[in-house]
Amino acid sequence: MAHLFFKLEERLAMTFFAATSVFVLIGAVTRTAGFPVIWAVDLAQLSFAWACVLGADLALKKNTHIEIDIVIRKFPRQVRKALAVVWLVAIVFFLCFLVWYGTKLTLQDVGISYSWVTGCIPVGALLMLLTAVTRLWRGLTGREVLSLEGHDGTVI
Repeated sequence: MAHLFFKLEERLAMTFFAATSVFVLIGAVTRTAGFPVIWAVDLAQLSFAWACVLGADLALKKNTHIEIDIVIRKFPRQVRKALAVVWLVAIVFFLCFLVWYGTKLTLQDVGISYSWVTGCIPVGALLMLLTAVTRLWRGLTGREVLSLEGHDGTVI
């Protein structure tokens, strides 16, 4: 079931990213032709925002976010594991704030307009929160190796 949800999320992110490109192209071509289509920019912004939050959750699931390793790689493995736990806990708190604030921001907009864009904040943060809590739980129970090691095997 989780694999099916991951594939759905991946397909949605790719679709939103492709839609962004199409809407930007439509906007550029119509503007160049002298007949600008205003809605193309709005839809490009909407689809890009959703592509970003879905992509961020996918990167969190795969542990492929960019990490700066200049200091961390000097520490022993156990210290890196402890730092990974601290980092995931910090991410969880930040995502809780984003869910709360993003929901507040989205509900301020009573129309259908911009709330579709701001809605990606609490939804994306909630998806990442679930991913971070799942990874933290698996790491603390020994079902996942928690370390600051990159996806390609580089030690961070």
